[in-house]
Amino acid sequence: MSYDEFFGRNLGIFEPEEQERIKDARVLIVGCGGVGGAVALILARSGVGNFTLIDPDVATKEAILNINPEAKVKVHEQALSLAEVEEVMKPADIVFPAADDWAYSFMVFRIAKKQGKPAVMAYPVGGLGRACTFLPDSPSPEECLAIPFGLPYDELKGVIEAPEFRRILLYYMTEGKWKKEWFDRWVEGELPHAQICTIVWPTACFTAMEVLKLITGKWKLVAAPYHWHITPTTARIKKFGLTRRLLSRLSRRK
Repeated sequence: MSYDEFFGRNLGIFEPEEQERIKDARVLIVGCGGVGGAVALILARSGVGNFTLIDPDVATKEAILNINPEAKVKVHEQALSLAEVEEVMKPADIVFPAADDWAYSFMVFRIAKKQGKPAVMAYPVGGLGRACTFLPDSPSPEECLAIPFGLPYDELKGVIEAPEFRRILLYYMTEGKWKKEWFDRWVEGELPHAQICTIVWPTACFTAMEVLKLITGKWKLVAAPYHWHITPTTARIKKFGLTRRLLSRLSRRK
């Protein structure tokens, strides 16, 4: 089957020139083990034709090509330095940082901002999902998510993984519906970040929709400081607003 046969139904929504832009779009995805892989597959099913993946697992490439054999997929299986990411990013139209290492993802967002490229975020936390676009003139993800801004990678990683910082993220329990005992052990580094696939996949869908909006210019972006706020019962647009309060609490703990 040809590309037009695979994705012809999209023409009931998109104009031919919009679908052509989807086909020609170049998306960089950093981390494909969870929500990154889900977004990649949704974009492949939407007809995106060019992917660069930074992840040691090549299964996502195989899945993309099973959906669209005409897609061009380049995989960097080895971990890349931030300087290498900067070079790899240059041909990309849109960036999706989704590494398990949150500090690394934040640095990728910074590189995208430096290069003037839009970047999208998917942030599932248990029963809560957040998704939005970060434009070059948007507030940074650190500013939106109560992360100290402007730190170098090593310091940023140390802050994010410190029990003192994790302990103030109480919305993981209130909105994310984590069990307290799980939260307490995660704070101490004993348990992983809790997620359920029924939140990860809707979050991936909203994130992929932001990518399609960026590519086609169709529909209004949900751009920072606003985000999609997804729960088991609702999906609505909200504004990030916890930064000052949480960072104030963190500074008092030092």
